[in-house]
Amino acid sequence: MAQAYKRRLIPIVDRQFQFKYTGIIVGIAAAISLVLGYFLWKSYVEMNEVIDLASLSPEVNDKLNSDDARFVFTITLGFLAVEVAVLGVMGLLITHRVCGPIFVLQRHMQTISNGSYPTLRPLRSGDEFREAFDTFSRMIDNLRKRDDDEVARLKSVLAAAKSAGVPADEQATLEQLIQEREARVAGGTPRPG
Repeated sequence: MAQAYKRRLIPIVDRQFQFKYTGIIVGIAAAISLVLGYFLWKSYVEMNEVIDLASLSPEVNDKLNSDDARFVFTITLGFLAVEVAVLGVMGLLITHRVCGPIFVLQRHMQTISNGSYPTLRPLRSGDEFREAFDTFSRMIDNLRKRDDDEVARLKSVLAAAKSAGVPADEQATLEQLIQEREARVAGGTPRPG
């Protein structure tokens, strides 16, 4: 029975690849954010050192020492954290567009290695490696056509063998080859001999 493929909530097909490159993207974004945050904080501290707080009016002095500056830094750090999270999600989505077609091609190659042809489905919009998938699809079409041609030739050889009085066991071998090729073209698993 064919397994139903469910749409994934989190688009992870190849954990190692996707987490590796998403981690690189998130790491770079976090490093840049930390460096920018450090320079922002350093500038704020230097600005306060340069300003002679004693010479300012009490209203300005209170404003500089109030929680407003910390609030701005908290908001800035919050936005930087959101930026890193958004880049992480986008990294997973983008790597999924790369891994998805490769996953499908691997599954189709496994079907071929098991002795039958896969039922091809088109790639999703936005998937990468379209040219490779189109080449793979043409290859499958050519292999099916080749097997169809072989079946036709084997049937004509079988008909000639029957009319020539070839022994039944040799005719059975030809019939088995025909059945295997027809099953492979139909997408089924060839029967063992």
